[in-house]
Amino acid sequence: MELFIVAALLGLIPAFIAQSKGRSFGAWWLYGFLLFIVAIIHSLLISKNDKAIEDKQLENGMRKCPFCAELVKKEAIKCKHCGSDIPISEKEQTLGEEQEKKPKAQWFG
Repeated sequence: MELFIVAALLGLIPAFIAQSKGRSFGAWWLYGFLLFIVAIIHSLLISKNDKAIEDKQLENGMRKCPFCAELVKKEAIKCKHCGSDIPISEKEQTLGEEQEKKPKAQWFG
């Protein structure tokens, strides 16, 4: 029983390494659980999956600078990579206008 617990915990090491390189955490955890020595070496040698990492960052509130194509925060008005002013998209402008029109709740104490 203790062997399974140790193997499960050791399987986390290659899983975290692979996840940081844009790979599936669950698949690499299983791989590390079953073949730890092979999985740890393999996870250290695999290359980064830049496309998967970029897609995940775009889903988590990032966007591309229209001038240098580097990822910046969605709220950014100036690119930290090239220094260009980033225009606000029409979608973001309409969302901002809608929020301004909504009445704000007032609490009286």
